[in-house]
Amino acid sequence: TPQPGPSETRYTSMPEATLAPSPTPVPVGETPLRFVVHELGIDAPVISAMVQLVEVDGKVFQQWAAPDEKAAGWQTTSAGLGVAGNTVLIGHHNVYGKVFEKLIYLVPGDIIEIYGEEHLYRYEVVNKLLVEERDMPVEKRLENAQWLMPSTDERLTVVTCWPETSNTHRLIIVAAPLDDEPLPTPTGLK
Repeated sequence: TPQPGPSETRYTSMPEATLAPSPTPVPVGETPLRFVVHELGIDAPVISAMVQLVEVDGKVFQQWAAPDEKAAGWQTTSAGLGVAGNTVLIGHHNVYGKVFEKLIYLVPGDIIEIYGEEHLYRYEVVNKLLVEERDMPVEKRLENAQWLMPSTDERLTVVTCWPETSNTHRLIIVAAPLDDEPLPTPTGLK
């Protein structure tokens, strides 16, 4: 379980055991199509993120690339909406439309809405982390990546870089489902 170090900011409103990543098979659910945070004025499409292979210290790793447009990228190997698992979205905060420019202002209790093909899913922010990433040893970066792993609970994890001028850290937002049942997607709002 990743533990915050002196350079990390962390907010939680759920027990740690509920938020800790745990590997499980990825279940199928609805494809995320739209990302909305009313309080921050964010309303953007969600598209499939691209994955690339990178070599670090002689080892090959998968690395997801955020879309080069004003859109959130869905890591398609993560869970779909409405099922147990970790739905992972990534996006830029300082280039290519700055889809997650204001994500840093989210706090526990804020609401994120994700539209699927048939339903609207509402999530409440329960955890906010700033973790060192750039120039960190592979072990630290893998520790950070645990937050993107599959989970046994239903959750949404949103990731971007931070701060604007150096991108040395990752901002990780974890949100839990707010509603017992997803709402039907309003006509014309997909």
